[in-house]
Amino acid sequence: MASTSSSNSNSDEDEGIERETRHTRRIGRFNKRSQAIMPRLSASTGGWLCVLLPLALASRYLHTTPSACVDLDHLHQMLTVAAVGMCVETVCFFVYMFVDTGILTKCVISLLPGAITSIFYTLFLQTSRTFAVVAGFLITVLYQHAYICILRGFPYTFSFGEAAILVQGLALFVISCIYRFGQMISQNWFVAITEFEELNVIMLNALMWLLIFCVLMRQIPPLRRPGPFYVLIGLLMLAVTCMPVTSPLPVLSLLNFIFADTKRIQVIMFYFVLVGLTCLTVSWQLGKQNANTRIRKIFHLLIVLVFVPGLLFQCSLLYMATGIAVAAFVVLELVRLLDIPPLAVPLAAAFESFKDEKDGGQLAWTPMCLLIGCSLPIWLTPCPCAGGGDNTLVLLSGILSVGVGDTAASLVGSKLGRNKWHGKGNTRSIEGSVAFVLSILLAVWLMQFFGLLAMTQAKWFATIFAALNSALVEAFTDQVDNLVLPLVFYILVGLA
Repeated sequence: MASTSSSNSNSDEDEGIERETRHTRRIGRFNKRSQAIMPRLSASTGGWLCVLLPLALASRYLHTTPSACVDLDHLHQMLTVAAVGMCVETVCFFVYMFVDTGILTKCVISLLPGAITSIFYTLFLQTSRTFAVVAGFLITVLYQHAYICILRGFPYTFSFGEAAILVQGLALFVISCIYRFGQMISQNWFVAITEFEELNVIMLNALMWLLIFCVLMRQIPPLRRPGPFYVLIGLLMLAVTCMPVTSPLPVLSLLNFIFADTKRIQVIMFYFVLVGLTCLTVSWQLGKQNANTRIRKIFHLLIVLVFVPGLLFQCSLLYMATGIAVAAFVVLELVRLLDIPPLAVPLAAAFESFKDEKDGGQLAWTPMCLLIGCSLPIWLTPCPCAGGGDNTLVLLSGILSVGVGDTAASLVGSKLGRNKWHGKGNTRSIEGSVAFVLSILLAVWLMQFFGLLAMTQAKWFATIFAALNSALVEAFTDQVDNLVLPLVFYILVGLA
């Protein structure tokens, strides 16, 4: 029996080494062709991730009532087609770089994504052929350029699949901004819009200026010095608060929105308490040894406390808060990366203390993914705060999968995990995966029991199916699960 076990262990180890060697050789051939693009070393290519955003947009579009979101119906179709085109571009990019083909095949592969996107725009959106061709090829070509720039600009930070999700998301955001602001200008700028649409316009304007700010930092090195940096931060705040994208100005609209509801003020005060707890946690950990997995899961619990009350009671406020949080995270990350005083040193110490094995590059990628992953269901759903609570289960996808399921799997697996899943280097346990599923089902049942979540038989079936499959993904993927699990859960629970 011992010899058999030893033989099987050696066989698994040899198979793992051979698989890792093949992956290293593929990366080596890729780098010879792509001028030293350096993906994260501890991860596989993760090419399958490129299909997640298109599937998420398509599944939500099929289950969204058009009458509840008439103004955004056409935009959602455009985004879905664009996401499919970028997915095809990613697949063709992999084939082009990893597979030895003839020059004719490479030419066809290069033209295929733009052609498919153009055809889809013509068929599904009934656009003119000229617009379809220009939009189709422009989106796919710019996407590929940005994709390569991201991988080159942040070596050892992303897997190929994670970079695909990031660039797809940025591209979809830019398309949304162009569409909405173009629509506003064509309607004499100020139009009668709902409260949520007004907040959406303010957030799009703010994040678009932040994206321009980041591009300027990247392209103009003198701006990275402290003086120019803070001057641009001031101009950024001025553009965000005083640009006339709403009537009254955004700063006045936000103040009116906040003070219009006493419960809203209470939720904001609760959020400030959570921010204080987060700062205390970071301060407490500084100076100690690197945080272990259980310490890092404190942030998962904190983000659950942010999102659950927001989604259940103040959806529009939470939507705006996610944009503010992302903007604050990006600015702080720029301060750390550019070594801007006085916050650069404590931020660098915090990053070193809390980073894990998936933070291979300079960017604080996994903490950013925690925020992005929990926010993606809100961002991807058309009119997330409409529908009388019908979208609540879908909007909770990030919190249930990462905040609840992944946290339970980590805590139970580290304490009670005895039976490990097969696979070289896999430290995930079967006990942790069981805890992942049961914790999600318990959380959903408790919300239903207290009348916070309306569940049907179809929704329960979809929740169980999504929890089981997400647990398997969590157990076997080497990608950043803070980013992957919310999308997988969102797609599968959307079947209901």
